[in-house]
Amino acid sequence: MSGPGMLTALLVLPWLAAVLMAVVGRSAAFGRLLAMATMLVVAWLGIALFAAFDGASGTLQYGIVLPWMPALGANLRFALDGYNVYFMLLTVLLFPAVLACAWQTDEGCSPLYLALLLALEGALLGTFLTQDLLVFFVLWEAVLIPMVLLILVFGGAQRRRAAQTFFLYTMAGSVLLLAAVIWLGAEVAQQTGRWAFDYASLQALQLTHAQQLLVFIAVGLACAVKSPLFPFHAWLPLAYGEASPSGTALMAGVLSKMGAFGFIRFAVPLCPDVAQQLAPAVMLLAAASIVYGAVLALRQQHYKMLVAYASLSHMGYILLGLFSLHPTGVHGAMVQVLSHGLAVAGLFLLLGLLEQRRGAQWLQVHGLATRAPSFAVVLMLFVLASLALPLTSGFAAEFMVLLGAFSAGYTHWLEGAGPGMLAAVLLAATGVVLGATYMLQFARSLVFDDSSVAERLPDLRVRELLALAPLLLLIVWIGVRPATWMDKVDTAVVAIARSPSVVVVGANHAQ
Repeated sequence: MSGPGMLTALLVLPWLAAVLMAVVGRSAAFGRLLAMATMLVVAWLGIALFAAFDGASGTLQYGIVLPWMPALGANLRFALDGYNVYFMLLTVLLFPAVLACAWQTDEGCSPLYLALLLALEGALLGTFLTQDLLVFFVLWEAVLIPMVLLILVFGGAQRRRAAQTFFLYTMAGSVLLLAAVIWLGAEVAQQTGRWAFDYASLQALQLTHAQQLLVFIAVGLACAVKSPLFPFHAWLPLAYGEASPSGTALMAGVLSKMGAFGFIRFAVPLCPDVAQQLAPAVMLLAAASIVYGAVLALRQQHYKMLVAYASLSHMGYILLGLFSLHPTGVHGAMVQVLSHGLAVAGLFLLLGLLEQRRGAQWLQVHGLATRAPSFAVVLMLFVLASLALPLTSGFAAEFMVLLGAFSAGYTHWLEGAGPGMLAAVLLAATGVVLGATYMLQFARSLVFDDSSVAERLPDLRVRELLALAPLLLLIVWIGVRPATWMDKVDTAVVAIARSPSVVVVGANHAQ
């Protein structure tokens, strides 16, 4: 199969399976097998495309174009590039892991749940892979429908309130994004005489400083809500707390990356002058999000909320590295997308497996090291990745983010532009210590505290180990050999940083 054919199958298969599930998926066994087979095929296609992707070419690869609304210049354009290749890989890896961990639950046997899961995967892949801004907005909104239904139907006691809060917050951000989409299309029409929404046309626009500022604010606010970032995170505690374990893993692991993708794909490339001007302020906001989320995580007794606020903290590193506009920092931000998605999804899935075993009493479980050793080992590996232990992906990402941000901040200060960026980096560095503190407290309580009743707990099953093993493999692989991954996004990183002469950390990167 050719590259474009593989990309087409990657995009279409989840939607076809979702429709088939809705039509004939009354049998739980048939539905689960169909959903898992589809997700595994999609994962294989995604891994093959990622492996074959040439990050040094700087061009769109495996592109497909289908007419949609020619009068508006909007077409169904999809392709792989350095901006979206990490996001595609993360999506195709997490969905089969999520389904495998929910295999024996009530929701895992529900045709509605399986159809929503497949539709969500299809919408996410389309959102990341499209090369047309109008199509991006449509799919950005389409993601909201299955996710809200997953919370509403399969969530906890306050699921209606959680779904409503999540919907209203994200819709508020989407209104601003829609305004930016329409205005950019109109600006293309004014400058070229034709409507267009493809990324190449948008990046060729000549925007004034005021126009860049308006686009940056509209896109940035929409992405800050979706991520979420402090202080736009008010929907997070309720949505993460009330969603089912699989829903929470997907929200934290993939959906939150939609906000990061918006910053990486649109906010900085389309508004480079404003991004550079506002970089110190945005980095201070990112540092505040890192510290705020870490402090709230320290105060949590509920494991799920601790990981939720830890996720809020770790998302700040993506923004910090990106707006350093330094190649090393931007590389760190891109690696953090993968690292955080893998680690936080793994933690939420393990907490979900614990809930499956003990029901409402799962929060009273302690001493996993003696009662479920395999469970304890796998949990500790995800914890160590989250606290950025060397030789894990978390260390590679956070080290590059802080190094790049410090280099940019120090240069900024020496040039007499003020200490704002440097102060942001120093503040963000405290998040490393706070992160290690709350994650080790979490591990000590759940894994090593043996004060509860000595009751045996079923250990991880082979199916569950197989589901989580690919996530752990990538965490270690990225930590040990980050350069093999960084090569895939080199061209995009240089385009964002606009500083090709700066030394970039990693093999085959020269000054």
